[in-house]
Amino acid sequence: MVTVLPFHGLRYAPELVAASLFAPPYDVIDPRQRLAHLAGNPNNIVHIDLGPDQDPAWYAEAARIRDRWLAERVLLREPQPALYGYQQHFAVGDKPYVRTGLLGTVRLAEWGRGIHPHERTRVGPRQDRLNLMRALRAQSSPVFGMYRDPSDEIGRWLTPPAQPDVDVTDAEGVRHLFWPITDGAALGALTAALARRDVVIADGHHRYETALAYRAERRAAEGNPGEQRPYDAVLMYLTSAESDGLRILAAHRVVHAPIADPQALLNALRADFDLLALESAAHLSAAVTQTAPGEIAFGLCLGRAGAWLLKLRDRAAAQRHAGGLPAEIATLDVVALQDMILAPHLGISAQALAHDDSVSYTVNAEEACESVHAGRAQAAFILNPTRIDQVWHAALKGVTMPQKSTYFWPKLLTGLVLNPLD
Repeated sequence: MVTVLPFHGLRYAPELVAASLFAPPYDVIDPRQRLAHLAGNPNNIVHIDLGPDQDPAWYAEAARIRDRWLAERVLLREPQPALYGYQQHFAVGDKPYVRTGLLGTVRLAEWGRGIHPHERTRVGPRQDRLNLMRALRAQSSPVFGMYRDPSDEIGRWLTPPAQPDVDVTDAEGVRHLFWPITDGAALGALTAALARRDVVIADGHHRYETALAYRAERRAAEGNPGEQRPYDAVLMYLTSAESDGLRILAAHRVVHAPIADPQALLNALRADFDLLALESAAHLSAAVTQTAPGEIAFGLCLGRAGAWLLKLRDRAAAQRHAGGLPAEIATLDVVALQDMILAPHLGISAQALAHDDSVSYTVNAEEACESVHAGRAQAAFILNPTRIDQVWHAALKGVTMPQKSTYFWPKLLTGLVLNPLD
């Protein structure tokens, strides 16, 4: 149910390829990391993908740098249309994993027409990505999507060659293999197989929404041409939802909104939750992980008010608070946290999450609690990760989860290929 198209990508010249050229997606790079990427290689993709905060002049500078890279043949245009194979080798704890997928351009469609979101987004990042797309007239970072392929019909075409064009290991120890696919039989098989499938966005909702907005803008400016234009598609990575290498980490909530009386908050939570005091915040992750399957539970770090394990006594209460959502969605940990704690007890609505910084997110539970102990935050909620099947069912039902309900890991590299929109 999606149209995947080979395209003439822009890639770094082969003789320049090195790990120092690439970077994670823009939204996981903090200001210190941004400066490190810029200093690490004069051609690092961050030079054109992520600017300093509050600097509207940077977007034009990014376009100038991109144009210079083209003139100096730092970036080269793929001579023939291609899809691209992409494989990542990594470990979670002591267990090794491999995730294999492909990059191509995907014909844009409104949400629900073969392409489905699974979580809500924030307004600010959409405007930043739109400003950049206007300046570059290109997409520099792929959307991350997943499809169903229980028989591995697609995966059999994605075996990496002995010497892929890119073979680098990043700072987190993830090995990335990347290669073009230009064989006609492979391209035909891949595009035909994907045309029969739905795609759920795993990561990059802002980038997809930006591509929709940019398409509308360009079509309006050009009188809505009848033929397809390059800006009618979006750069997207696609992988199988059945892959053992498709991993989700928990995105813990760090609350910055003021909490006037932590003890009063604990007393209020006792109406719905059993509260178990823990010796220290260091025990929160283990306590949450060890809760029974299907049980809704959170760790709560309240600084001087202690560390607590919260267990919901009645799962039906989550559905009552969720305003008619299907049971399998209403009883997700991230939904119950939003509807039963953040909104009613801390005044942090879904609208607030979309527009302000009252809550931040991290996959590191220790880091979340340290923010509270250091006085940089008021509270931290430690969660179990959302499961792949939960994400898929929510998206296909048209239900969007709260922001940052998932953290797919490892992240895709930015800079492997750019999609020009002219």
